[in-house]
Amino acid sequence: MNFPSVRMGALAGSMTRSMHGAALTFSKVVADRVGMSVLDVALVDRGGLEGSLHGLDRYSGGRLCMITQRMRTADDLHTQGMLVLPEEGARLIVRRMLGLPVLLGELSELEQDALSELGSIVIDACRGGLGGAFGLQAEAAQPAVDLTDAESGFSLDDTLHNALVTQLHIHLSGLRVEGRVVLEMVADSALPVLPRYRLSA
Repeated sequence: MNFPSVRMGALAGSMTRSMHGAALTFSKVVADRVGMSVLDVALVDRGGLEGSLHGLDRYSGGRLCMITQRMRTADDLHTQGMLVLPEEGARLIVRRMLGLPVLLGELSELEQDALSELGSIVIDACRGGLGGAFGLQAEAAQPAVDLTDAESGFSLDDTLHNALVTQLHIHLSGLRVEGRVVLEMVADSALPVLPRYRLSA
């Protein structure tokens, strides 16, 4: 992949279209109107990714909900995609999805299944958008759901060095939850950090 030649505006447009498709799919799941708006798209290194998650962490009260989907490319390279939400926001979305009260403590199996479904919809849509931009094809496993925090390094894999980070808002039944979609970039050399492409909210 020739990352330096990527026009971030075109890539941001691709992510915006992908989120629109994900919102339509999720609307059918919850039988309610859902919006997903893209605020920012950036190709970042490990430090930039951690900084973005620290920015999201200020909404979380200490923990983030990380929905991780492992993928394998046609070249047999292993990569991953993540939907990251503040814990409280993730629980509020689950309450809307399942009609349940928001409870503290560990996520129940039912909550994890619902968040896994949300993560799969969003990550698959973004992976499709990335495939359109880069020709990337990958097989994906079922997402895993974890609660994490800054003290644990946000549970990021040691091998994750470069990523495409999309900052988004999810709108559902009067809620507005900020999140991040992280798509690991696998390449033979270090990924240059390109300028951010900010969109209007």
